[in-house]
Amino acid sequence: MKGRFLGMLSVVKEILSESIADRRVRKNLRSDVFQSLLTLVCVFIALLLHQFFGGFIVASLGASSFIIFVTPHTKSSRARCVIGGYLLGAVAGILFSLLHAYVTGLSFSGVNYVLIFICAASAAATALLMITTGFVHPPAAALAIGLTIDHEWLKSAPAAILGVIILCIARRLLKNRIRNLV
Repeated sequence: MKGRFLGMLSVVKEILSESIADRRVRKNLRSDVFQSLLTLVCVFIALLLHQFFGGFIVASLGASSFIIFVTPHTKSSRARCVIGGYLLGAVAGILFSLLHAYVTGLSFSGVNYVLIFICAASAAATALLMITTGFVHPPAAALAIGLTIDHEWLKSAPAAILGVIILCIARRLLKNRIRNLV
């Protein structure tokens, strides 16, 4: 019993002797804070877009901000993938929103289950489109779901596209000053 306790105590001591923050973080704290602040600014802009245009686009733009500013030198953060993925997500979301409106016009029970299925189908269609075209940017699938639910996609889709264009411009302007954090 005493041996087990001493073993657990040594594990706790080892954990506490290590810094809570990763050594890499302590070394690169300045750039980590800078890129996190970039994410803050971009999510703030996304929330402003949401305020003016409405819709369910904020979650996807927040996720895109994270990818673009935390992993700026990966394929999924390139403007081609980000904007292309969002265009594909918008197309899928709008088409599935129209499908949902049509199906809801028919009278049959389980409409909530139908909406859930149609949202899942819009995300799957977006994933398939992104994979086959090479415009892979995962948050675009969230945009498709948001536009499927939000029947005001005439305002939401352009706001989302505008939001990612702003993110891509910011990434391009700061490309030499930012690095992959993970």
